Amino acid sequence: MAKDNHNSIFTKNRQRGIDKGIISVSNDDSKITYHCKRDYSTSFKNPEEKVRASYFCELVLDYNYPANNIDIEVTVPRRKPEDRADIVVYDEERTEYLVIECKKDGITDAEFKQAIEQAFGNANSLRAKFASVVAGITRTAFDVAGFKPSERDKNVISDIPKKYGKTPKYKFIKGDRNKDLKEVSKEELIRALEKSHDTVWQGGKLAPTTAFDEVSKLLFCKLRDEKTTKKSDTYSFQIGTHESADEIYKRINAIYQEAKKEDAEVFREDIRLEPKVVYNVVEHLQELAISKIDLDTKGIAFERFMEDFFKGKMGQFFTPREIITFCVEMMNPERSDLVIDPACGSGGFLLNVMDRVRKYLEQNHDEGEAKDLWHKFAMNNLYGIEINDQIARVCKMNMIIHDDGHTNVISTDSLKNVDEITKQHKGFKKNQFDILLTNPPFGAVIKSTEKDYLDKYELGKGKKNQKTEILFIERCLDFLKPNGKMAIVLPDSITINSSLQKVRDYIFEQTQILSIVSLPDIAFVHYGANVKSSLLFLRRLGSKETHREYPVFMALAERIGYTATGKKDDNDLPVIIKHYNKFLKQKTERLKIAAGYEDKIFTISSSELRGRRIDPKGYTKKFRKIKSMIKQNNLPKINLKDCITKSISGDWGLDPNIEKVPEGYELCYVLRNTNFDNNFNLDLSDVALRYIESKKIQYLQLKKNEILVEKSGGSPIQPVGRIAIIDDLPKDKPVIFSNFLQKLIVDTKKIDPLYLYCYLKTLYHRDYMGYIQNQTTGIKNLLLNEFYEIQVIKPDTKTQEKIGQQYYDDILKVKKRINEAYETLKSSKQKTDNRILK
Repeated sequence: MAKDNHNSIFTKNRQRGIDKGIISVSNDDSKITYHCKRDYSTSFKNPEEKVRASYFCELVLDYNYPANNIDIEVTVPRRKPEDRADIVVYDEERTEYLVIECKKDGITDAEFKQAIEQAFGNANSLRAKFASVVAGITRTAFDVAGFKPSERDKNVISDIPKKYGKTPKYKFIKGDRNKDLKEVSKEELIRALEKSHDTVWQGGKLAPTTAFDEVSKLLFCKLRDEKTTKKSDTYSFQIGTHESADEIYKRINAIYQEAKKEDAEVFREDIRLEPKVVYNVVEHLQELAISKIDLDTKGIAFERFMEDFFKGKMGQFFTPREIITFCVEMMNPERSDLVIDPACGSGGFLLNVMDRVRKYLEQNHDEGEAKDLWHKFAMNNLYGIEINDQIARVCKMNMIIHDDGHTNVISTDSLKNVDEITKQHKGFKKNQFDILLTNPPFGAVIKSTEKDYLDKYELGKGKKNQKTEILFIERCLDFLKPNGKMAIVLPDSITINSSLQKVRDYIFEQTQILSIVSLPDIAFVHYGANVKSSLLFLRRLGSKETHREYPVFMALAERIGYTATGKKDDNDLPVIIKHYNKFLKQKTERLKIAAGYEDKIFTISSSELRGRRIDPKGYTKKFRKIKSMIKQNNLPKINLKDCITKSISGDWGLDPNIEKVPEGYELCYVLRNTNFDNNFNLDLSDVALRYIESKKIQYLQLKKNEILVEKSGGSPIQPVGRIAIIDDLPKDKPVIFSNFLQKLIVDTKKIDPLYLYCYLKTLYHRDYMGYIQNQTTGIKNLLLNEFYEIQVIKPDTKTQEKIGQQYYDDILKVKKRINEAYETLKSSKQKTDNRILK
């Protein structure tokens, strides 16, 4: 069981018991004493004991059984000597009346079934009338005396009788002080949801996504029942005395079918579960008053439940809370704004906007007025589109749990013609929304042969295919009003890659770039995605607005509140928001930056970004300083591309252990990333052997004074872009290089190869290469177009030769000393060994 929350049923019941003197707990919570038929003391560290203590207090305080008629750990006759009943309630004649088996909260259905058998065994041996199994908030009671010993279904009762009275037909009645549903803690709600999912999942019988979808349907029924049941009526979402699984299924299904009539767009499919599974889920959820739990608590609980589920399974539909909160704060929505997320997934952005507006209204209006205002906002101002109808249901459920706002969530393709979307729901129109927040799907490709709308996009015209994230930029602007604002998560390929400059040009034509915030590599790793991304904050230009120069707020968020494994971490995002708000007030490039953030937060003129990459990393203070040092040097300069005659990509070839070598292949040495030695040049102690196509060897084979560049791969401690120069190589086989490397053939008439090697290596150690790389998947790639544009300071030929040769000679000297040091150490070890082991 999770830690004992002060809002949990267990804690509340325990405190009531202490106050009434029926239990006492030691100061350190390590020991509990039950003051019942006999004082019974035991350890209070076991999770099961917390459940037993809670239920014991309920028996006395809520069911009115006298404490001196209850015993703990009762030996069961005719059973194994060690068998004991957790709780036994005796009648007024001191005859066994009720036997209870207590288990910790969160046990599996199989474990619960086993507990039922244990309870029946004890009850039958003790000749008790009733038996009950309590596993946290999942409880089932049985009429034992009135049925055959083997019966487990027909003898289920809604609840145990109160003080030896009659068994109630139903346990839960709306508005009844003693019989209404119970408000539970965040942890208890999460466990109830998890148990429900495990029950539906059936150990893998259903796909996890399908199981989650079915849980959402039943949870919807639960919430609908709580809201629509009239005061003094019994709830439908509960198990009544002697009711079968089929009867429960019919009643729950009736609730769902009514919902389908009202919202057929999302609730398209019937409940696809066996009656017994539905029955078990009702067991887990029937006690909970979900609608009574405060919004923040149940919102976090449902989010945590979804987060655990979505990680690695459906991470593309879930945006981390830290990123959502940051985007919403940057957009600063007000209750008059129409807000849309055209790729809403589980609804994170919409819910955060709703909560933000709700809290503002609660702080500035009286309770009744605030509730009315934010409900109207949720119902009328929040819009979402989700292409996956299962996830659209999850989004609706998430919003219903937050009390409202689900009516304008539809399931359709956001990229199809807007007119078609408007026919489906009249609220979705072009030029309609004030604020748009979204994390669109990355990487999927729309083909003109499959979708007829591609040619209707400016960014799709004349193309056979286009990536979804690119089309989403245009579609988002379609939905926005002139002067409307948007926050969008985009892969860094859009902000950096030269091949996508037209997309950046389109953004400049249509919008004012308010801010660009680079996210760290790990931002979405925890959710099964490893695409390096940035946040773009844009304002759609007015129809008559002319292009002008303006400052753009840039930031690099290196830490965002969690690590790659999901653990808590420092967070740069709140600091970035504070600076952005200052920027909005000043509207100037002169912004005072907090200590430690000088190279993470800055402003830049829009004119510097036009026609170029727009990611923050390309314009940091440190990078610009390096480029400025090169520019201000008075010596002549030459672009790297003009220093080389050819640039050739490598080949990885075939595995040397293949059974049959294809004709025309030759065994070669192949240099890899691991052969780069950061301190020196190349480490040839572990060179790979691969079969390379013979016709390729001629131009791939490495020769003296050629330069190798690591263009892909890299790691946090060895960033991509390492440099090596070819000198001594093995002679017994050709030596080539892998496809992660690039060979530069130096034009010796224009520059000295050793000097160029030194120059590029100097830039690498100054982290220059770190600023000209991209990562759209788990692999970092050097931006070769920017690499070739590097300006090389070019002293006279003699100076070049002197610098290059001196550096290389120093490398050889140091390596020689290191080898000598190792020989000395080896000799010392041998002498020591001989002295000790003569």
